[in-house]
Amino acid sequence: MQLSNVANSLWFKLVLFGTASLLAVLFGMIAITNNPIFIGLAVGMILGLFLLASPKIAIWIVLVLGLGAPALLDMTGLSRMLWAVSMLSLLLWVPGVINLFSLNPQYKKPTPVFIWLAVLFAIFAVISTVLQLHSFGELFGGFKRYFQAFGLMLALATIPWARVDFNRWLKLLLAIALLQLPFALFERFVLVKFRGGIELGGGQATDVVAGTMGANLQGGSPNAIMVFFVLLAFAFVVARWKEKLIPTAKMLLISLVLLAPLALGETKIVVVLLPLISLILFAKDIRREPSKFLPIFSVLILLTVALAYIYVYMMLDSTFTEAFVGTLQYNIHEMGYGNLLLNRTTVMTFWAGLHDWYDPLTFLFGHGLGSSYGAGFDAGHMARLYPKYGINLTTISTLLWDLGVVGLVFYISILLSAWVQLSKLAATSLNPIIRADSLAIKVGLALMFTFLMYSDSQVNLMVHEIIIACMLGYGAFLYREQVETNAPRATELSRI
Repeated sequence: MQLSNVANSLWFKLVLFGTASLLAVLFGMIAITNNPIFIGLAVGMILGLFLLASPKIAIWIVLVLGLGAPALLDMTGLSRMLWAVSMLSLLLWVPGVINLFSLNPQYKKPTPVFIWLAVLFAIFAVISTVLQLHSFGELFGGFKRYFQAFGLMLALATIPWARVDFNRWLKLLLAIALLQLPFALFERFVLVKFRGGIELGGGQATDVVAGTMGANLQGGSPNAIMVFFVLLAFAFVVARWKEKLIPTAKMLLISLVLLAPLALGETKIVVVLLPLISLILFAKDIRREPSKFLPIFSVLILLTVALAYIYVYMMLDSTFTEAFVGTLQYNIHEMGYGNLLLNRTTVMTFWAGLHDWYDPLTFLFGHGLGSSYGAGFDAGHMARLYPKYGINLTTISTLLWDLGVVGLVFYISILLSAWVQLSKLAATSLNPIIRADSLAIKVGLALMFTFLMYSDSQVNLMVHEIIIACMLGYGAFLYREQVETNAPRATELSRI
């Protein structure tokens, strides 16, 4: 039957009319709920269904709006648009999974182990939650927060993109990273005043300095994610410079713009992250050519000391001793973090005190996705059971409460697998771009390991999850690029 005859048939018209009527009723019901999650997801679904025909356009939208626009959307009162971005990224699961399991050799591409582990982690999380289902709302909300960027990761990892596509996306991400400076300057010299200024607000006033990642005048801006992003971009620039892909003058200029925002806000984790990435970038080079790379490493250490001085003496109006003691109190000792009863250490001991082999189900598999989420009207049932404790303060504690020890091991195995695979690429590839970018992604993975104990943003905050999805998706592309480069050589050798 021709398509024109199908379109003109009575049954087709009835089905179309019935579907349109049901969708109209559904979206009407969603609209009157005034629920930002449901409204945002509905809008994202409508737009996303049209964009599924062109995943490339969908990826551009997710990157531009998800990383480059949150601050603008916050300041203009349009922050709910980010729910549509989240939905669009979730819909990218469709082409990602189709390509992952495709039997067509034209679309089936080599996929590294860490991508398969990520998919298995998502399947495990859903099954574990369904088996002890508390509510569908908690399940859907938890799945959305955990896996809203997994679709982006799968699309980047499995669709047969060309190198030119990733080069364009990398340029876009670098442009967004460079945009952090003008946004951070505006936030530092304009928005900080609305929070009482440094004199009155100290470090709490400057947490609004979060670049394009989002500026919340009420507190809780993702300034640490801005730090994560610019340090990752800095790692890419330096790694490519090491491979002589970027001239020294250009590397220094870009690095200056990228690192400048670190001095505008008070994010003490920089004091840990900057030396860490310096070691990963230069440890082997210092052993091989100490005269060339040791001075650069020393400059980065001096920069760390300078930033520590700015944070402690200028922003906190304190001393190193007082700052160190205070950091120990709300990170390791018994003082709660902020207004919470728990801190980054006691959140672990608190979980351990409530879970043991007397209840192996929750010890191994947790209480379900979203159970520990403690913000707003959709707080999880375990977070409501322990209000003001902050049981989801870190990624590790969130994973333990939601998915148990098995879920935590699953998540860490993804990072470890990616680290091993990218270490091999960085060490053995003959392509300088693959070597440089694999090293840079290793820096990002090291930052992820650090953030496991720092915050819950890796499993709850979209901007952070998009950055991670880009890292892992691009890492999978580098793996595929290396395999496909070696394939002709292996064929030639087999004929000898």
